[in-house]
Amino acid sequence: MVVTGAAATLSNPPEDWKPEGWEPTAAETAEASGRNYDLKGALKTWQWFALWTLLFLNVLAGISIISEASPIAQEITGASAATAAGVVSIISIGNALGRFGWAWLSDAIGRKWIFLVMFLIQAALFAIMPSVGAYALFATLAFVVLTCYGGGFGTMPAFAADYFGSKNVGQVYGAMLTAWGLAGLVGPQLISYIKDSTGEYTNAFYIMPGSCS
Repeated sequence: MVVTGAAATLSNPPEDWKPEGWEPTAAETAEASGRNYDLKGALKTWQWFALWTLLFLNVLAGISIISEASPIAQEITGASAATAAGVVSIISIGNALGRFGWAWLSDAIGRKWIFLVMFLIQAALFAIMPSVGAYALFATLAFVVLTCYGGGFGTMPAFAADYFGSKNVGQVYGAMLTAWGLAGLVGPQLISYIKDSTGEYTNAFYIMPGSCS
């Protein structure tokens, strides 16, 4: 950072700079492509579209629960509206913790494994949740699902940097965030359509596992 008077100007660090004492883990080294793509170059690879799809499906599952969390809890567990409203706060905490926890774990075991684990957890819990009658258990499972939703956001920027290099990751991942925007539109509409068509939210949970896996 270059400082002129009271103003500060940010600049990129030197090539190959890294924090003192830091060394990438074996998992990080194995997944790094060793090449810096610009956005145009990234869009010519199948990996960019694969990561875009992963992010889309991850957000689709999470945002569907977020958008209808309270009425879903009321329908499945029979909880009152006042009690069911608490699940919104619970899953918000899961969302926040997942961004740190899953991202931290991905540094140790690799992004690919983390996304596989998160998707398997989401698919399994979506299949189980409709049969859960206890509010506390339902809220716990929803909490876990939303840690995976947050984990997608916490892990995907590093995943993109692994494949496409850190130099232009801002523009590469920025374009990838269109997956979040589209899923944010589709997810709530999809779960509302299923509810209106079938009369139950529970049917959405049997459809969503296919979206997660």
